[in-house]
Amino acid sequence: MHCKWYDIWRISFKVMVIKKAIGCYIFDSRGKRYIDTTMGSGTQIIGHDNQLVRKTINQVKKGTIYTIPNYHTKKVNKLLKKFNPHFHNEYIFCNSGTEANMRAIRLARAYTKRNIIGRFHGGWHGGLDGCIEGNGVPDEINSLFRILPYNDEKCFNMLTKDMAAVIIEPSQGSNPRTDIGEFLKNLRKRCDELNIVLIFDEIMSGFRISKGGGQEFFSIRPDLITYGKVLGGGFPIGCLGGKYEIMKTDNVFFGGTFSANPLSMYSAKNILKSIEKGILIDYTYLSDIGNYFRNTLNDYFKLYKIKKRAIGIGSINRLLNTDKFVKNRKDRDKFEDKNQDEFYKKLLERGIFVNGNRIFHLSMCHSMKVMNEMIEKICEVSHE
Repeated sequence: MHCKWYDIWRISFKVMVIKKAIGCYIFDSRGKRYIDTTMGSGTQIIGHDNQLVRKTINQVKKGTIYTIPNYHTKKVNKLLKKFNPHFHNEYIFCNSGTEANMRAIRLARAYTKRNIIGRFHGGWHGGLDGCIEGNGVPDEINSLFRILPYNDEKCFNMLTKDMAAVIIEPSQGSNPRTDIGEFLKNLRKRCDELNIVLIFDEIMSGFRISKGGGQEFFSIRPDLITYGKVLGGGFPIGCLGGKYEIMKTDNVFFGGTFSANPLSMYSAKNILKSIEKGILIDYTYLSDIGNYFRNTLNDYFKLYKIKKRAIGIGSINRLLNTDKFVKNRKDRDKFEDKNQDEFYKKLLERGIFVNGNRIFHLSMCHSMKVMNEMIEKICEVSHE
């Protein structure tokens, strides 16, 4: 089950507590330094303790919460409009990706006056009911969600006119890849035919794989889009945007005490300005080190007949514990050797921290020297 990674995370942190983070390094409570490959689950694209994060002290002095609109929110809306000129010029802000996706689903249901939501196997849309399984999630809620096969044409016959929306990560964190464009185009076409709202969950991919995220990378325009992680610049944020006719739907609740708080909006404003001007974040460099990471490791794995492969898109990567071609999470579950804990434990012992979801998020602080150190240690452990 996709959400089981948090069990690994919880167990790991019983013996590892982080005290501080600088650049691409984290330091535990005993002072040991690790190369960080999670970077706040992809949030810190510039690096920990970067100059934009430090700049936020300016806003702290002016207040951390007002519960009424603040000046920075207006500026963030204007900047987002430059990245998404085809969307409504006002966004809905909240405090997490989970909340953003919750609001997107609620809005799609209100707009279409339908209740069924399609989501894909292997996808992750946060901890909202209907997108996870387990104790405390009523069967009645799960019955309103239809699980679809990702990167598989069989899904198109499972889309029906009673569906309000389909939510999808353009490139799944559980299966990051670049060869998904044709599938996404066909999904866009099928949603149009059935008047189903297409939601792109760009919590992870937005402002990370390119300036325009997955919709730019794959040249596909969704009806609604959600952002988080990178957009917050290190502070809690969720964001929902979309087509004008959907966003103006009446009587849909979006509020929250900390939604659009001045700290998060000030930070979002600064990082969007940085992305717009091409300062501090170089997407060519991030793509280059991602390709270097994958290509170097795959050459090594093939040369020594090691049953592992590196996959990814831009600066988002993961290691597959199989040498077979994997097109989706179902294939991963089928082909991967399940005994991977020892591998990541040995990496941790060598000073490489990989989070429980086992996604490698690279940042501007991951220099070629750091990349080579990571690759060398992954190769060492792969032989043991």
